[in-house]
Amino acid sequence: MKGPSQELHIQKMLSIIYEMPMGLIETDLEGNIREMNAKSIQLLMPHFCKNLLNGTSLHQLLEIIAPDLLKEIQQFNEQSGTIINKKRQELLFGNDLNNTKKQQYIFTVNKLDEFTLLYFFDDISELYNKEKQLSQMIQEKAIEQSKFEMASGVLHDIGNAVVGFGSYITKIKRTFERNNLGTLENLKSFIEKNQLPISNALGTVKANAMVDLLEGVLSNEQIQLTDIKQTIFEQQKIIGHVQEILTIQRQFVIGQSTERIHVNLRNLINDSVSMLLGTLDKKEIHFSIHAPAIISKIKGDSTRLMQVFLNLLKNAVDAFTGLESKNKEIVISVVEDAHKIVIEIKDNGKGFDSVTAANLFTSGYTTKTEGTGLGLANCKNIIETHNGEIYVTSEGVDKGASSIIIFNLSTGL
Repeated sequence: MKGPSQELHIQKMLSIIYEMPMGLIETDLEGNIREMNAKSIQLLMPHFCKNLLNGTSLHQLLEIIAPDLLKEIQQFNEQSGTIINKKRQELLFGNDLNNTKKQQYIFTVNKLDEFTLLYFFDDISELYNKEKQLSQMIQEKAIEQSKFEMASGVLHDIGNAVVGFGSYITKIKRTFERNNLGTLENLKSFIEKNQLPISNALGTVKANAMVDLLEGVLSNEQIQLTDIKQTIFEQQKIIGHVQEILTIQRQFVIGQSTERIHVNLRNLINDSVSMLLGTLDKKEIHFSIHAPAIISKIKGDSTRLMQVFLNLLKNAVDAFTGLESKNKEIVISVVEDAHKIVIEIKDNGKGFDSVTAANLFTSGYTTKTEGTGLGLANCKNIIETHNGEIYVTSEGVDKGASSIIIFNLSTGL
């Protein structure tokens, strides 16, 4: 027999679960719905109605709007465990090919025991669409502001920046949508204080599974909050660089001079690499940097120097296109003495032959199917206006390449 106090605790717990800001559904192994909270009703009822379903079988709905997700669930053969963990899933909303829109959801599915499945999910379509719109706006802005050969330079710079921006904004989306830390902490505290009555009400297996699930979700939330702060910081830096690039390019096109300031080369290198972290990770390229903690500053244009570093790094990344090697590596090294600063960007990618080497800095020459041939020519011009030299060398095809920049310090830069 449950006393009034136990009944009250159970009602509080069920109320918290019902009002959770994400979908929560319990089904049997065939997908027949046993329990679902308010958010689940809000998210899924339009799908049930659109597909003329009565809303009692989740698997019946998934077979229409996310068949691959359902297949993954049905192929899970363990007695219990996590089937799907924070998977982004595109759902088809509608049964008419001419009137179908897509929604982006995120799913976690757990098998509690041999009779029960538990679904956590949420709609992330709004953030997904905002990301696409923002990316499109940045690209359109770049096209409007560019002229003649500078158009290629602007698009190249912004393209690199958007790669970094996209990777960080995706990271924010994935973590922000799952941030229910306060609610989960309250729920976890409540369950811990009322473990016995909950076990009596739901059964020991379900109660223990719920505690384990909440502890795992809460731990992930705490880690992700820290991650969000760092990600936002990196995103703001990247956006700032995009704005700087646009400003400098506009001034250059209309003939205005840009004031030079003392530039921290170590920071420029770090910021350039941060813009390409998503690409390096996606292509499984190992990156390392060997440089003194403090490098002498030079007087120059930080945005145009960053254009050089981004261009050379992007070339190093492209050197692995089509290669199946598992030991892809890019290494940046910086050496300084009293007269010069030498920066080398070395990769173990495709390399090139002597004919290519002789034409690398020729305007219009390119080895890429979609290249303009302006990248290295612009880099050479920028470095030379900073009292520097630039070389790109290779020992031959399949032997990697090195890009070397030398900043001469003896003339007072």
